[in-house]
Amino acid sequence: MVKRALSAGMFGLITCLLLNSAALAQDAPAAGSGGAADNLNARIHRQLERINHGVKLGAINADQANKLRASVQSLQNQVAAKRQPDGSLKKEDLTQFENLFNQNSNMIHSLVGAGERKPDGGNALGPGWTAGKDGAQNPNSLLKEMKIENRRELRQERQAIEQKIEQQQLDYEHKMIPELANQKKAILNGKQQLKDIRKEQNAN
Repeated sequence: MVKRALSAGMFGLITCLLLNSAALAQDAPAAGSGGAADNLNARIHRQLERINHGVKLGAINADQANKLRASVQSLQNQVAAKRQPDGSLKKEDLTQFENLFNQNSNMIHSLVGAGERKPDGGNALGPGWTAGKDGAQNPNSLLKEMKIENRRELRQERQAIEQKIEQQQLDYEHKMIPELANQKKAILNGKQQLKDIRKEQNAN
């Protein structure tokens, strides 16, 4: 009986691992499949989980949650529309989506951090006050929270700058590739004209 139970348990574990591996393979195409591998499906799942967690904490109200979920759903639809037949995304599309998901993530973290409520101490007012959990009566805790918020804002600002630079690079590439193709064509035409002129001169 013990051996049968162990065998059944091992079989279940192996089956679970195989199913998880198959799911991950569907989520992100192989790097050599003609496009860039990605984890956007996992990011969609994580962002929806963070929104639900924020609602449970009371940090995000129903209206904010609906707007955030709509934003994630919109991105999910855009990703599905841009995927190639093999399930991959073009490099420029993946970069753009990563930037949009980063913006979404920053928005969710900001709302959760700003809206999270903590109960006050037992004696929040009067001569017998005690330090509350929000740190309002503790200057060291308040300073620590301010530093954390400042670091978060700096990180968001840095990410926004990086995203802007990446987008500018993509725009530049899209603009320059056709121009370079035209220049190459003009050079080839010039070479051909020069050959024709030389042929005529030799014939004369």
